[in-house]
Amino acid sequence: MGTRAAFWIGDPRDKKNRQWLGCVAWDGYPEGLPELTEKIPATEKEFKEVVKEIKKEREDFADPKKGGWPFPWADDIFLTDYTYAFFHDKVYVTVYHRGFVPLEEFLGWSDAKKRKYRKMRDDPTLENVSIDGQWDRRQPDSIIILQARKEEGGS
Repeated sequence: MGTRAAFWIGDPRDKKNRQWLGCVAWDGYPEGLPELTEKIPATEKEFKEVVKEIKKEREDFADPKKGGWPFPWADDIFLTDYTYAFFHDKVYVTVYHRGFVPLEEFLGWSDAKKRKYRKMRDDPTLENVSIDGQWDRRQPDSIIILQARKEEGGS
């Protein structure tokens, strides 16, 4: 399975003031996004430019202009592995429902601290935050649904 990531301007919990920039279905962890992590954007404009660069380079980019939310959890956007958002004048990251941390701080953590963070209690303010609209199966994703089929005459 892929490691998915979503990109936002504004706090994604604030439905009236957020802007969804897109998602990737693969390698959404920080090491998989060197465009974002090697030089962390300092402004909203820089963050948007980095997301545009990611969009150009990747086939797994789900573009809001081309459809709706790419994942089947439209009622809880923070089920996405990593969420990156630019608000309060910096880039923040959260892993699932663990709570936002400035990306620069997160990148400086040891592997042990990152493991501890992933085991933290969920931040209840990140639960059940929905996307505007529905899941769009036409958008790129890494979910594969398999169904076993019984052969005729077989057991």
